[in-house]
Amino acid sequence: MIFTFLKRQAHPALQPFIKAFWYIRIKSETPLSPLNAIPIPEQCLYFYPKAKPQTQFPGEIFATAPSATLFGQGTLPSQLLVPQDYLMFKIIFQPGGFFRLFNTPMTLFVDNLEDSEAVLGNEMSEIRDQIEQTEDFEKMVQIAENYLFQQLKQVKTDALPIDMVLQQLNWENQNLDKLAHFACLSSRQFERKFLERLGVSPKFYGRLLRFNAAMKGRMKRPQEPLMHIAHDYGYYDHNHLLRDFKQFTGTVPTRYDLEASLIY
Repeated sequence: MIFTFLKRQAHPALQPFIKAFWYIRIKSETPLSPLNAIPIPEQCLYFYPKAKPQTQFPGEIFATAPSATLFGQGTLPSQLLVPQDYLMFKIIFQPGGFFRLFNTPMTLFVDNLEDSEAVLGNEMSEIRDQIEQTEDFEKMVQIAENYLFQQLKQVKTDALPIDMVLQQLNWENQNLDKLAHFACLSSRQFERKFLERLGVSPKFYGRLLRFNAAMKGRMKRPQEPLMHIAHDYGYYDHNHLLRDFKQFTGTVPTRYDLEASLIY
């Protein structure tokens, strides 16, 4: 199997909105096994110029992703089936970045694989067609940035203090009232504006951030007792982590195949 992974930051003018661009290329002579995917704290635009992946959420059948897919905040575990000839280009938004660029509440896209053309119009179809005509990462970035610069000229949602708070590191370890104070909002206003920017509540998003950090730690130290992982990543105790583990993976640690998991 040939595997290529590339990434880079956006142009400085776009960085308040765009966290990074990713590129993954896979060529395999044999079919690949499904991957266990936990919800990742991010909102993205995906482009699949070649064969499309398939995703299965609990209680559903595998569904093929659109060629250009908008995926809001995930909250559920899933399985991902990657084709043998696979190319993915991904635009990862800053927390709240999509909302500010397009003035569209992210509550509409939670756990949804949306055709981006249906959401963003025919212009997105043109971008998709341009990206499908190349396999070069830098050319894809250039196409994406040209489109995003045009959107930047039309931005109608000015940055507020809450947008600065969302991009701070480790904010999930702070008290909600303190975060609201930093954002110059009441706690209720903070939660409402957070919800429209990310699609989920601050408390839930904080749980996602903590759990993802813990799972990355577990990937590095798979033999480490779960209670040690819990302590290292800010959980009250082993049971606190176990509750999140069951919710975000759909099973318990002893039954979870860590080697067949998509964790990043």
